[in-house]
Amino acid sequence: SKGRDGVIPLPRAIPKKDMGIAFKVHAVAIYIVSFIIAVNWMAQQDRAVKTDVEEEPHLRNYALVAEGFPKSARSPHEVKAFFESILGFEVEGISIAYDHAEERTFVHDRLGRAIEKADTHLGVYPSELSGLESQLGDSQDGYVLDCLMCSGFAFVVFSREEDREFCMRRFVEIDRQVRQGLVGPTDAASDDENEETHSLLLKTGPGKGRTSRPNAGGPSRAVLFRGKFPVRVGHAPEPCGIQWENFAVQRGMKIIRVIVTLLGAMLLVLVVGAVMFAPAVLYEMSYGDIGKPTIEQFWVANIERGVVAASTAVGNRLLIAALKKASAVSGFLQRVNEDAVFFICAYSTCVVNSVIPLVIADVVAMTDRVTVSGTLSVSWLFQVLWMCMVVTELSGYFVPGWKYWSAYFWVRQSRFVSVREAEPALTSPEFPMATRYVDLMHCWTLVCAMVAVDATSVYTVCAQVLMLFYSVYVYFFDKYALLRINRQTYYTSPKLNSAVHYMCVVPLSFLFFCPLQHLHVETIPVANIAAFLGNTALVLIIARLCQKCNEPRRELSDIPYVEVASLMPYNYFNTNPVHVLRTLHFPSIVVPPLYPLVPGKEYLQGGQFADYDDSVRLRETLMLLAKTPLKGIDMGANPQDLS
Repeated sequence: SKGRDGVIPLPRAIPKKDMGIAFKVHAVAIYIVSFIIAVNWMAQQDRAVKTDVEEEPHLRNYALVAEGFPKSARSPHEVKAFFESILGFEVEGISIAYDHAEERTFVHDRLGRAIEKADTHLGVYPSELSGLESQLGDSQDGYVLDCLMCSGFAFVVFSREEDREFCMRRFVEIDRQVRQGLVGPTDAASDDENEETHSLLLKTGPGKGRTSRPNAGGPSRAVLFRGKFPVRVGHAPEPCGIQWENFAVQRGMKIIRVIVTLLGAMLLVLVVGAVMFAPAVLYEMSYGDIGKPTIEQFWVANIERGVVAASTAVGNRLLIAALKKASAVSGFLQRVNEDAVFFICAYSTCVVNSVIPLVIADVVAMTDRVTVSGTLSVSWLFQVLWMCMVVTELSGYFVPGWKYWSAYFWVRQSRFVSVREAEPALTSPEFPMATRYVDLMHCWTLVCAMVAVDATSVYTVCAQVLMLFYSVYVYFFDKYALLRINRQTYYTSPKLNSAVHYMCVVPLSFLFFCPLQHLHVETIPVANIAAFLGNTALVLIIARLCQKCNEPRRELSDIPYVEVASLMPYNYFNTNPVHVLRTLHFPSIVVPPLYPLVPGKEYLQGGQFADYDDSVRLRETLMLLAKTPLKGIDMGANPQDLS
């Protein structure tokens, strides 16, 4: 076997002269089987997405997101009247995305108080456990809410899917007219709109405007919001994935925070790998050259290997937590985009942190004309692999448990903690979908790297078996955790799956080295590079083809919006915290009051989500939460009616 540590006695079944061909067939077979499994997994996920989009009802089929409103467009009535005047029919409702970045604490506190008042009135818990007696006067709450500016976005909800498609076509035509009739910005806007940087003066006829162009007919001012603000519409995401707190009038380049954190994490990984972990690999090389090591040398080598592997695994968890925090504060408007960026950054950092000590040690060893052996590499990667599995599962058990019991004893030891303060601390977190993808993809990449280094090593075979059992364990445990441990998690976008599919190019590229090192052409080095790049491109193309071949095609449904909305606890109104508070402070017939959607409080939405049929009491409690009686849209006393 030419010095290879094979686990299967192939020479007994295959002549020794044919061992080279046997190794080539073995390497190619491993890659082809792994490639087919990966492609089949991608196709299955894409088919599941297609089935879900085509057969299951979704609220995004009834909504559009509109952009281009001035920051003074705070009234849903005004926006609703604008769309109805253009479309010629009534829309279901408007949910404006307000800029409340500086008032997050205020909004969160007022929502908590509203839910607390509802729970005490419904008898969920006695008033002695609430903090309502310490509540200050809320006479200024309405003023604060009315001063929150529009971020420029609003979600338009329609009663039928046909209305949504008509609105899309209508505004595409309006946008085309605006681009053709656009002349230039005005020097100053009228009355109190001097702060609006997006106000535009559009041609309304020949010879009007800043310049004159023959045969350049502009759009009517009736299709512009307030006669001067062009509005564009696009497809809306599912309401459960919208992060309302990240909408702002002036959104900075917060993605820079993720990039800076990623670069800092990579720099930290390189420094720690070069200073702390690479010397451990060099020590392993020296220890391997000892013919008969002593007992002390044996224990020192194994303890050092275990400490370094544990440090790498713990470092991966810390890096994942840091990148998760950086992604959360970066201001993504959709949670799935935040998770996709976090997955790419965390996965890349964990892979680099696991293999960089071997790379640095090999570079250092090359100065002495030696290299890191394949046996040492696979043994190192195997130690990191199983240690990462252990640390990941232990952290998954102990970190949530520590948070829960810390909150539990905090509640038990304090006499002044109200239910409103205690419930969020004791509520279980959502299922960490993106983090779980990072863990599994990282382990799979390490196994592929071990196969590429030495496919016949005992460590490699053990790693494959370990990965198989770990995958089975993760499947059943995560299924149980999703259904029984974590709180209900609403995740309807396939973007994270698509990001994972594209990142499969990394482990499959590592795995491609296994057949490439047996089939490489020594006389044409460019051919080897071309083969590697071709494999990379093939994986990316197949991932894209799987998505295109399973692209959903659905017909417009006749099911009304209210019927679909009754099947889900969330919608574009109760997930918008500022919209909920405004409906409670400024209730009207057009924008009636409603309960907010809070984890564990789905029963407030009534219908099938209530513990029992008590719609009358829910309506009575909702009217109790409203600060003023319902007003008609023609009554100027309602701040929401003011333009």
